[in-house]
Amino acid sequence: MDPFDVKILNIVQRDNRLSTEKIGHQVGLSPSAVQRRLKRLHEEGIIEADVAIISPDAVERRLTAIVEVTLEREHLLSSVLDEFKKLMLATPAVVQCYHVTGDADFILIVTMKDMQEYEAFTRRFFIENRSVRRFQTSVVVSRVKSGTIVPLIL
Repeated sequence: MDPFDVKILNIVQRDNRLSTEKIGHQVGLSPSAVQRRLKRLHEEGIIEADVAIISPDAVERRLTAIVEVTLEREHLLSSVLDEFKKLMLATPAVVQCYHVTGDADFILIVTMKDMQEYEAFTRRFFIENRSVRRFQTSVVVSRVKSGTIVPLIL
C-alpha cells in the first residue's frame, strides 16, 4: 500500500458511497485511478466488504450484551473450539465473536430485542451446551463509541 491507498481507505471507511470523482478530487488522482485502486484493494482482501451500518435501536434490537464464555477445560480440544466458532458464526444475534486469551475463551457481542430473548439465547447456547463451563454477561447501558474504522496513518 502506498500513501494514495491509505488516503482512499481513510475516505471509504467513513463513506463508501462517495463517487470515484469525489475521492479522486480529495486524494489527487483521476477517477479511473481511484477505481483501479479500489478494485485491487478488494481483490487483495484489504477491503473485506461494502456494508450499511444499521442502527440497532431503529430495528428494535435495543439490548446489547458483552458475554465472556469459558469452555470446559477437559473438553478444550481444537474440535470443541472449532464447533463453538461454527455455532457462533451461524448465529445472527452474535454480531462479533473473538477467541481470546485470559480467563475466558471467547468474548461475544450480541444484540437482542429484549431480556426475554436474551434469556432464551443463554439457555440454548450456554446452559444447554455441555462444552460451556461458564458465561458472564455485561449488559450495555449506553453505546459511547461503536465503530468499524481501522486507524490508518500515512
